[in-house]
Amino acid sequence: MASTIPSSGTISSSGLGSGLDINGIIDKLMQVEQKPIDAINQKISDVQTKISAFGQVKSALSTLQSAAKSLSDPNTLYAVTTSVGSGAGFNATAGAGAATGTYDIGVQQLAQAQRVATSATSTFTPGAGTLTISAGGQSVQIDFSAGGSLEDLRNAINDQANSLVSATLVDNGTAKQLVITSRQTGTNQAFSLTGTDGLSGLTFDPNATNPPTDPSSDIYQVQAAQDAKISFNGLTVTRSSNTIEDLIPGVTLTLQSVTGQTTAPLSVQRDNSALEKAMQSFVDAYNAVNNTIYTLSYYDPDTKTAGPLSGDSSLRTIQNQLRNTLNSLTGSGTLRSYTDLGLSFDSKGTLSFDTTTFRKAMQSDPGAVKQMLVGTDTQAGLATRLDSLLSTDLQTGGLLDASVQGLNSRVTLLNNQKDLLQSQLDRIQATYQQQFNNMDTIVGQYNSLSTYLTQQFNALFASSKSG
Repeated sequence: MASTIPSSGTISSSGLGSGLDINGIIDKLMQVEQKPIDAINQKISDVQTKISAFGQVKSALSTLQSAAKSLSDPNTLYAVTTSVGSGAGFNATAGAGAATGTYDIGVQQLAQAQRVATSATSTFTPGAGTLTISAGGQSVQIDFSAGGSLEDLRNAINDQANSLVSATLVDNGTAKQLVITSRQTGTNQAFSLTGTDGLSGLTFDPNATNPPTDPSSDIYQVQAAQDAKISFNGLTVTRSSNTIEDLIPGVTLTLQSVTGQTTAPLSVQRDNSALEKAMQSFVDAYNAVNNTIYTLSYYDPDTKTAGPLSGDSSLRTIQNQLRNTLNSLTGSGTLRSYTDLGLSFDSKGTLSFDTTTFRKAMQSDPGAVKQMLVGTDTQAGLATRLDSLLSTDLQTGGLLDASVQGLNSRVTLLNNQKDLLQSQLDRIQATYQQQFNNMDTIVGQYNSLSTYLTQQFNALFASSKSG
């Protein structure tokens, strides 16, 4: 039987016609074509490494700026420490610039808030009326015209007179008591109550002769308003609060317990260790900047290796600026340069701090030390100059920002070049695909024809043998 010649349809790109791995061949060809893009990707990676490196420099400089600012911070320059003798009925805290000295203090009486309560033997039943609460020159009238329970009265007091007093209910087991307490301590915060109609039983005057203290009374005084009283360097001092902030400038006394006639010493002294720690932090931050710059900008001629920012002029400029700021520092009196503060450089440019020298300077002339760090109206000190310098370097449009912006522009340009090359590669790949598809189709057609002819010759040969 004769065979039919196959149609010359298109063979797929998988190599069905030729038997070749067309996709694999195209992939290999495209790997060669891809090399220009690979080179651009490497350039982009190198630039991004530089951008990241500048970020490290910025971080180190920001830390140095913070360390420099702390040298002029009043909390550092004028730090003080307090020490309270044993047995004292108070504690003390001091802020920067507090008045130094030694003070003899005794707590004779604590300030307390006035507190009154309704009868402890029978529960007070409120009726409709008003209750006027007066304290410290203020008066609030509680409107209870609708009447209600003792709980309702408590809520009305808290809602309408919260700035003057607080009200609570206490069930003592025999009766439910309404307890009213002043919001503040001191005799000037003693409050009076004036009730009308169903609340007339709550009238109370703390200034009356012998105000009721009997728990069986309709309302009685649980605790009288009282001022704090202390002995201060032999003087008797009263205050309305147990927290006293206006007796020693910059020092807060917190009274805790009565010591009677017994006194205890309070010592308020300068705390130079705070400034000493700030100096060490500054030195550490300065060296961190130098180490960061060296790590990122080094070049080793022997191994021909370099940091990502090798040769960058902005880093050398920053290093020179920092070194010159210290070298040009001047002072007054016996303090003439940064070395008088205990600062010094070694041969590699590492800054060190000698605490012994610094402590001697602080002991002999603390004012001159602070002048060198902070400056005067006519001459900036170390902290001020460095803060200004670093603000300029770190600001938008500054030295480092300009370098980073230039690198970002470079990345944008490289990405644009990569996009153009990628478009070309896409077209090349499509061309390869079409060419190999065409080749595969032709080879497939020839293979089909070869199979057909073989079948025909085999048929003819078989026919001739049978004849």
